[in-house]
Amino acid sequence: ANLAGKAWQRKRSQRSPVELHVIANFKKSQHFSSKMEQIEIKSLYLTVLGNLDTSQIGRNSSLWDVLTLVTETVQELNISEIQKSNESAAKHRIAGNQLYQERKYAEALAYYTESIRLAEPESDQLGMGYANRSVIYYEQGEFELALYNIDLAKRNNYPEQLMPKLLARELNCQQQIAAGRSKPTVPHPRMNINVDINPEIPFLASGIGMNYEAKFGRGLIAQKDFNPGDILLDEKVVLCGLECDLIYQNCSQCSGEFGYSLIPCAGCPLAMFCSKECQEMNWKLYHRFECGVASKLCCISFTWGMIIPRFFFYGLTQFGDDLQAMMDYCVQEHATAPNPLERTLNQLEVFKFIHNAKPHFNRKFDSYLKVIVVFYYVVFLMNPLVRSIIRTESHERFFLRSLLAYSRLLGSLLASTVFFKVYPQGYTAGTVSLIGSICNHSCDPAVNTVIHSGRVKMVVLRPIRKGEQIFTTYGTSWWEPGEDRSLDYKCRCVVCDRGPAGRKWHSLMMRPFPLKELKNVQRMRYVLDSEETNNAAKLNALQQLIKRYAHLHPQKNLGDILRVYDSLLNDAIFAENEALVRAKLHAACAASI
Repeated sequence: ANLAGKAWQRKRSQRSPVELHVIANFKKSQHFSSKMEQIEIKSLYLTVLGNLDTSQIGRNSSLWDVLTLVTETVQELNISEIQKSNESAAKHRIAGNQLYQERKYAEALAYYTESIRLAEPESDQLGMGYANRSVIYYEQGEFELALYNIDLAKRNNYPEQLMPKLLARELNCQQQIAAGRSKPTVPHPRMNINVDINPEIPFLASGIGMNYEAKFGRGLIAQKDFNPGDILLDEKVVLCGLECDLIYQNCSQCSGEFGYSLIPCAGCPLAMFCSKECQEMNWKLYHRFECGVASKLCCISFTWGMIIPRFFFYGLTQFGDDLQAMMDYCVQEHATAPNPLERTLNQLEVFKFIHNAKPHFNRKFDSYLKVIVVFYYVVFLMNPLVRSIIRTESHERFFLRSLLAYSRLLGSLLASTVFFKVYPQGYTAGTVSLIGSICNHSCDPAVNTVIHSGRVKMVVLRPIRKGEQIFTTYGTSWWEPGEDRSLDYKCRCVVCDRGPAGRKWHSLMMRPFPLKELKNVQRMRYVLDSEETNNAAKLNALQQLIKRYAHLHPQKNLGDILRVYDSLLNDAIFAENEALVRAKLHAACAASI
């Protein structure tokens, strides 16, 4: 309290969003300090708050007012970059060994991965981390992942005197796979696009267009009928931003988990990747700008916040690092932009399409975003590579204004995925996709959008008729009882409508389900509860039931069915992605034998 000044002593209800964010990130910096004892990370926010009267920053404050208030303090900070350290890597690996002895495999896996990201490049600690991780996968019956990590250990200076033990484990894994004891490598059901595919866009179903409505802005429109179970979209994530607590759990490029079997950045311990391809793409697009200031960025980043500067550097890369060329394009008004529903766009066209989007933005967050982007601005300019490109005053103004513009833009386009598997409290990965981001929100969605393993899949929940707008949900759905549907913007959907349309919709909700049809619903419950019925059969049965009773929508009993169907779709997509990881590694292992 003495360091932070009187602002810290105010009650939570009196604190501004900026201060609440500061407190959260100070706690985050303490978390990093306790886990990485070799470096004391000072909290950027704590120091700023101690010298900054946040009451001066309001919704109407200019960006330059905020910059004036915080720049001098931020530039005086001496935040050390966390370095790779074999000593720290060994400590984490030894802690993982203790957890392994206690059969706490998930926790041990996390510590081994921490050890891998902290290990110095080309050191035996790196190889030993991979080898220890292979033990966990073997115990979990993930033999393909175990073999993958054994191969990584052999390629990364695993000690020769320990090699016989590693080779014995490798042979055991191969024998287990040969004996058919591997977990599924063939997804069932497959969750690929299962309707006619757009001939110009191989990850999108045909019969989907883009339109503009005054009420919702741009959105996806059905150009033909679609039925429950139709998979309309299977596209790669364009951008992602991770909470720092997810850096050893999710790929920094695509947000995929890859069974938590990630490989580290060679330059910093604060980025990991699911593959060499993602690592190389991430470096090309933005990590070359992040790597030298990664620790500072972790101190100032919030949930999806890294997407903001990443989109700027994504664009800069497409202009060949020619900032003037990027400025020449961005400062102009563009009446048209490339249409992603007409053909597959290249990366420059993707940037232009997102840059020119004009989604809704809630101005109540503006003072908060101004402080955030000023922090990013100052920290990135500490990187010599960034400084070599952003050289003049006009460059600096463009960089700062772009960060603010993109914070407003991307906050409306991104989708957040909360991961609970390792952390019970959940941490967030924010992602932006090209076509998925066009789909508007409704609390009465017609499609389920699932973001997992670096891909965005869109599956039809209930019949969609030709000419209807295709809605998904960015919050909760009407069939989830007791859930808070509050959003960061005013929802304009029929569920939240207070006029005649909304009243009519809610009156339909209370209609009784036909008594003679309830037996079909009861029969469905037996199917869903049966352990002998596989997920593919359950999904098919639910699709038929929803299609049969779609004319009753919206109706409470039908909502219960939609809730179960929505959940099973999530499970099916997660299971498919896990099986595909095993299949990919199985094929790689077979090719190497």
